[in-house]
Amino acid sequence: MKIFRFVVMFILLAGIINAQDNVTIKITSDNIKEVGKVEPIVNISAIKSTPDTKVVIETVEIAKDNGTLSSNSDSPSMDTTSHIIVIPNGKSMKNVTLSLKDAIEISQENSDKIRQYEMKLRQKEDENLAAWGNFLPSIDLEWKYTHLNDPLSIDLDPIRQVIIQMQSSNQAELTNIYGLLSGRPALTVDQKNLVTSAASAHLNDLLPPFSETLKKQDYKSAAFIGVQPLFVGGKLIAAKKYAASEEEYSRLELSKIKNEVINETIKYYLQTVLMQEVVKTRINVLNGIKMHRDDAKKLFDEGLIANYHLLRAEVAVSEAERNLTRDQNSFNTLMVAFKINLGINSEEEIILSDSLVYSEIKDSLKQLIDNAIANNPLLKMISQKRIAAAQKYNSARSEFLPKVVAFARYDLYPEYLSALEPRWAVGVSAQINLFHGFKDYLNLQSADKLEDEVSFLEADAIKKVTLQMTNYYNNLKTSATDYKKLNSTLLLAEENLRQNDKRFNSGLGTSLEVIDAQLSLQKVKLDRLSSLYNYFSIMSEIYTSNNNIDELIRIWNIGVSK
Repeated sequence: MKIFRFVVMFILLAGIINAQDNVTIKITSDNIKEVGKVEPIVNISAIKSTPDTKVVIETVEIAKDNGTLSSNSDSPSMDTTSHIIVIPNGKSMKNVTLSLKDAIEISQENSDKIRQYEMKLRQKEDENLAAWGNFLPSIDLEWKYTHLNDPLSIDLDPIRQVIIQMQSSNQAELTNIYGLLSGRPALTVDQKNLVTSAASAHLNDLLPPFSETLKKQDYKSAAFIGVQPLFVGGKLIAAKKYAASEEEYSRLELSKIKNEVINETIKYYLQTVLMQEVVKTRINVLNGIKMHRDDAKKLFDEGLIANYHLLRAEVAVSEAERNLTRDQNSFNTLMVAFKINLGINSEEEIILSDSLVYSEIKDSLKQLIDNAIANNPLLKMISQKRIAAAQKYNSARSEFLPKVVAFARYDLYPEYLSALEPRWAVGVSAQINLFHGFKDYLNLQSADKLEDEVSFLEADAIKKVTLQMTNYYNNLKTSATDYKKLNSTLLLAEENLRQNDKRFNSGLGTSLEVIDAQLSLQKVKLDRLSSLYNYFSIMSEIYTSNNNIDELIRIWNIGVSK
């Protein structure tokens, strides 16, 4: 039997790890005592999260008087242990208890808006990396096909004239040598000129015109072409810095979007927790009024009070039930909206573990303003825009500076139009802007004005953030003061209810007085919850805009742990 139970538990655990729905297991104390090998099975270290699942360990109760594996908690005698919930990421979350921190993490994981801006950041990272390529040589394989409209005609007459001149001069020298060998005197200069002239005239008539028509009209070639920028007026450096600035801007934009999602999640969480607490208050009030009604009925049955006292109590019960139903519906609506915000199925069952508990903020107004100016993503984004504007100006200015590049060409498959053309060549080229129709000048002026515009925008944003932090801080202090005053009022309202209830049961008070005291206490509790909601809502705005979510969670957890 022990072996059988062990096998059953092992199978159950394996099902948990591979489940697509959440599963809760409970190990009873008797089972643990009876089957010694059960303990390693529920060891937390033995259970791993997978890419498709998330493991959650929560506190549960273990029945001492039951010797079976159970999912119920109805046993009279209980111990505390842990249960294991396996959550498919972004999918099922049945019976999961969520804290504020859990809700923030889930919303971050499931937010499509965050995924969108993460992809945008990846794009800017690639563009920044690509900007390095501008500094490296470019090597292209070029293939060309050329078709000439008419065959090329090449005039070689200059070569013909050179040949005639050379041959005429040679003829004069040969005539002089022949005369010397025949015993004649050497030719004079005039005589040589006469011979040269006569030979030139004869050769000019004899030699045909040196004009050639190339019948080939189609030419193909292939070549490697390399270009290395040496100096382009700082344009490449400006482009690299601009790309880096755009990447950082996208990173800050992603941080801003994450904070917006977190702030929205916190607001939903606070609203849902608030309404959850309101429902609890309504339930307590309803129970209190029902108790008063029961007391009134007893007194009426004993003939100690008039019927209208009982009727007034019955009306109060009906009103309390209507208020409870209305707020329960509001809570259900908020819970659905909250689940949608988290990116989970609205049909899933979740429980919010936290409640609204006051916790003091320690930062001064100056600290909040300084942190906002230093860490506010929007201000940092504007700062990056100023850097980008400066690089745009540098890029526009580079158009007026010389551009120097080195180049190389190697022909792989040449069909030349001239036999004199070489197979490869290297060189350096320089270019300077003389006039481009005022375009470059106007672009430079525009870039200069953009720098000034961003500077003014940054200064204005700092003023607005300062004012915003001041308003947040003052409203936060007001909410804190309201809460503290309501704490004192709450004690008075509770005492007032006790006194009126006591007077009614003694026959000295009226049902109306008791009900008014109940409603007065309810109003104080609801106002107190509202002040706490406002307090934490403002705190969320402060720390999400300051990009300091950790401090917000720390303050929240201090209150929750009280």
